[in-house]
Amino acid sequence: MLCILLCNVFVKNTFSQTQRVYGRLSDFSNWSFAAGPVLYKKAEIRPQYGNLTFKNKPILSFNAGVLYGFNSDKLWSFQTGLLLAIEPAYSVAYEIKKYDIYETYPGDLTDSYKSYAFYSLSSPLILSLNLQTSKNTFASLLVGSKIMYFPYGQAGFVFSISDEELSDRREIFGLKLESQKNSFQGSFVLGTAFSCALQKILLKTNIFYTFNFQNLMTGEYQFANLFVSANTRGDYNLSGNYLGLLFSISFNKLKIKDKIFWYD
Repeated sequence: MLCILLCNVFVKNTFSQTQRVYGRLSDFSNWSFAAGPVLYKKAEIRPQYGNLTFKNKPILSFNAGVLYGFNSDKLWSFQTGLLLAIEPAYSVAYEIKKYDIYETYPGDLTDSYKSYAFYSLSSPLILSLNLQTSKNTFASLLVGSKIMYFPYGQAGFVFSISDEELSDRREIFGLKLESQKNSFQGSFVLGTAFSCALQKILLKTNIFYTFNFQNLMTGEYQFANLFVSANTRGDYNLSGNYLGLLFSISFNKLKIKDKIFWYD
């Protein structure tokens, strides 16, 4: 709440109160509830040695929270709030040929795995240029940043194969990952939005892209203990950049009717 009060003072002192006002937007609360999917850019790998590799896939996730707008009914507005998101770790697919595993194995090994790391809390700081496109619709250009709290942690997995007749077990593929040791991270946000004012609610669709200032997850991958192929090792980097679609809803402001009291 203190952060919102300080932002309110900053916005009032920064933006002129004589700027264009949209009366239709003045009917709605500055508070809004928001939720929507995000699609994270696939991770990048950099081989250190060896010839084996695997595919990284984009990772679908979700975030939700509460937003507060300053000067929401004006040409220039500012928005902040608090969002809870599920952060990804990996989404991989790989293939290992039969000649690299047991003769009794039924064909080539094809597999895929996806995992999420931890929850994060973030506060967007977004400047908006709002343009009225019709009586009840508005388009906005968005630019700003995001401060995210993402505690340090580790993730990964190991895939093993075994042959009961040979009493043998081999770890043939693995990922070992960790997040950044600094819990607070920053990013740059760029996007657009479209709002539609109905009788009692304001619906808004935000489309934006987030560029992280540092990788979300880093680590190593390894193929090992194969019968023919030599060991392979490399670096794994998940930037955390993502394309987001955020839907928000604001309700009509509560209107208190004036009451006149007569006293004798």
